[in-house]
Amino acid sequence: MVAQNRDTRRAAAAVELAMLLPILALLFAAVLDFARVFHATQVLQTAANDGAMYATGTAWVPASTTTPTDAAKAAAVAAGASLNPPLAVEQVAVTTAGNASTVTVTYDFPLFCGFLFPDGVQLQRTATVRTAPNPFE
Repeated sequence: MVAQNRDTRRAAAAVELAMLLPILALLFAAVLDFARVFHATQVLQTAANDGAMYATGTAWVPASTTTPTDAAKAAAVAAGASLNPPLAVEQVAVTTAGNASTVTVTYDFPLFCGFLFPDGVQLQRTATVRTAPNPFE
């Protein structure tokens, strides 16, 4: 009688695990995707900030670039190189109006849990920096 009761409990535990395991796996994948998206937004914000600093013309521009806009795009792409896939120049938009420069970075992020969002999510971060006055002008 005791052996049958022990086997019944083991079978019930196996059935419970079989029912809960897909839900737990989905929950784990969702948490993992949330953490990856959070990390990507932090990288994109850093890329936008770096690009905005170069777009104002107040940061040192390497001789290989011709304009502050090109330097801003190159700085943003360099900051977003750790993403997978890496940030591309086409995903960085630079606008300068008056005494402020704005850099907008748009990134299509692929997810592990693709059944809710099959194409991933589009992340966008913007940074605006005012141009410092030049005392020599």
